[in-house]
Amino acid sequence: MSRITTLIFAACAVAGAGHAPIAAAQDAAAAPKVAATAPAKKAAAAKAAAEKKPETAAAPAEDEAFKLFRRDLINLLALSGDARKQIAAAQFAAPDQKDSTRSAVKKTPALVKRALELGPQDPLVLWIAASNACLDKPGCADPAALKTLQGIDADNTAVWLLSWPADDNAGMQRASVMRMAQTQRYNDYWGTDVAALYRALEILPVPKEIVALGLSSESARINFATSIASAFLPVPLQRLHQFCTTLDAAKDEAAVADCIAVARKLEAGGTFVAQGIGFAIEEALLQPGVDKDVMGARRRSAAWQKEKFMELSGRFSREPALAQAYVDALEKEPDASAALIAFLRGQKQHTDPPGDWQPAPPPKAADALTSPAPSPPPPPAAQP
Repeated sequence: MSRITTLIFAACAVAGAGHAPIAAAQDAAAAPKVAATAPAKKAAAAKAAAEKKPETAAAPAEDEAFKLFRRDLINLLALSGDARKQIAAAQFAAPDQKDSTRSAVKKTPALVKRALELGPQDPLVLWIAASNACLDKPGCADPAALKTLQGIDADNTAVWLLSWPADDNAGMQRASVMRMAQTQRYNDYWGTDVAALYRALEILPVPKEIVALGLSSESARINFATSIASAFLPVPLQRLHQFCTTLDAAKDEAAVADCIAVARKLEAGGTFVAQGIGFAIEEALLQPGVDKDVMGARRRSAAWQKEKFMELSGRFSREPALAQAYVDALEKEPDASAALIAFLRGQKQHTDPPGDWQPAPPPKAADALTSPAPSPPPPPAAQP
């Protein structure tokens, strides 16, 4: 079973228990790849441990009802002349990559190719094509799509992050950070992808087995969409964190300044995962003083926003209009962070905390990378 299917099932289970699904999906996608903040010796040990293959239990077989729903959806989307419906189908099809009974034209590579034909300049289509939509090895990432994307969205930090060196060449990593520091904003297209997947999912009714968990159709579609989109959060975020947090400020002030500049872009435009990594980089590199205090205030606001959002998203299963309002914000706003703020304001929520509010204690090591602050206790289970 592919990572995409596992994430979808996990999100459905989380939502069925009344948890907030969006943060859970992002955290589930990021957690296996997290590199803990550590000095060089610990980082090397962590890398050695990561290279050792863990013994894992076999993934459960895909539920037949869900598989039928997913494949019916792909069949319908594949008939569309819309690039974003084709790229949605490509993502839904990832679990079928090694299924010899499935037609090649309904598999991810062919669907990505069709999406590129229909939308050769569409940033979302190019992002998915460049990000290994097959989600396997050796994968099907398209270097030409990445080159095109870097041409049409050159001021976006995320498109250069995808070019992060595959090896441990410090010079190339340094050059990559320097290039990203010259950009204006960070957008990994997560919000755009969630909205596109959600609209694609509207083509078919949600299976009754999923609705029986106590979900509305809207909340179920959000669970599916956020789980799939979270599988495409940039893997190099973890490598960026490792590179930046092991710098010696006394020896490379310029690299430290570039890392801080990149971190602030992650905080301003990213998902909870990207924000968490941005704050972790700044926490490691900033010296005590005004800049670190200002960063702490931003981190506190981000933690507050996440807490308020999780409270609201816990109601998606009971309040379809609330779920729809979030999708509308994702469609209208330029990135995930802007959509979050617009959604909170639309629900009359303050985006800065009261003066006496404090977040929960910072998470330890690897957990620090998945969000600005740890998640609050889940809301009560939704009533069917």
